[in-house]
Parts: sequence; C-alpha cells; structure tokens
Amino acid sequence: MFKTLAEAGDAEAQFNLALIYAEGAGLPQNPREALFWAWLARIEGVAPAEVLADKLQSALPPDACEALAARLEARLAPRVAEGDSAAMLGLARVLLHLRPKPDARRAYEWLAIAAALGQPEAAGARDATLAAIPEKDRFNVQDGALEAFAVWCREAKNPAPACAAAG
Repeated sequence: MFKTLAEAGDAEAQFNLALIYAEGAGLPQNPREALFWAWLARIEGVAPAEVLADKLQSALPPDACEALAARLEARLAPRVAEGDSAAMLGLARVLLHLRPKPDARRAYEWLAIAAALGQPEAAGARDATLAAIPEKDRFNVQDGALEAFAVWCREAKNPAPACAAAG
C-alpha cells in the first residue's frame, strides 16, 4: 500500500516507505531504497525525512550517493519540465546536498529559476548558494542562470509568462 501511494507522490507514504526500507520491517532492508524515498519525502517538506536522509546518507559510499542523485534528478525532470518550482528547489537541493561533489552552479541556476517562478523558499537558498560561490565567478554563474532560464523556457511544457522576456 505505501509503495503505491509513494509512487503516486504521497509525501507521507514516501517517508513511511523510507522507514520500512531503513528498518527492514515489511520489506527487506535496503538503505539505498530507504534514502531514495527519504529524499523524495524531504523534497516534499516532510521534516523527519531530512533527519532520516542525513543519517542514511552518511552511511552510504559516494558512488551510491551519486547514483541516487542521478535517479532523483530523473524522477524530478518531468515535474521541472512542467514548471513545478518545488521540484526545481528539490533538484537544487539534490545537486547541493546529495552529490558527492556539489554542483553549486547548476543548483544556483535552478534556484534562480524557482525563485523567478515564485517558489517561496528559493530566493533565500539562491542567495545563500551564490554567496558560497567565489566572488570572481558570481557574474558568470548569474549569466548562466539567465541562459538556463531561456533554455527552460524553450523546452518547458508550460512556460511561465516571464518566458516572454527571456528571449
């Protein structure tokens, strides 16, 4: 039951499925699956999922985290293409906090787009990410965000009204 609901996007079911995989109660224990579902729940704002994800992530080798990041990015891609700014914020978090080598440039791009689309948490995260980038690179990163926005606008299934100004 949890798996069906979790696959359908129910955040609480995703967290419960993460717990089931983490504990091995009801399904064979699998920390990678547990972390996948914990991250999805975390992206959807289930607060306890963040604690569980951090605990599980600290026990996995970098190559497992890299593979999981790629899996999450693929899972979020359709929502990003639809213009879901919460998915863009989640994608940025994956790029910053799950990848063994954080990709601050791409994360900034998605945070800047999510903020432009009105995602409430994105502006603060965007500014914090930019502040962590070396000062000499900031203008290039911001220019990259403009280009990423223009690309997203061209490829988006539901482009935002602001895309008219993106060129």
